[in-house]
Amino acid sequence: MKAAHGAKARLARYLGIPRQRLQDFLHSRSRLPDAEITLRLLHWLSEKRSGRDLSL
Repeated sequence: MKAAHGAKARLARYLGIPRQRLQDFLHSRSRLPDAEITLRLLHWLSEKRSGRDLSL
């Protein structure tokens, strides 16, 4: 499944974090999200799976 252009940038904006920090969380794993960001990620994922994209 290919992500839409700018999807990570929109997600980072929704989470209120810089894109590079999101990249660190997802790929390099050099940083871990705090509890608040983790909860926002889980909420975003739940909404995304139900067909709504909160980052738009």
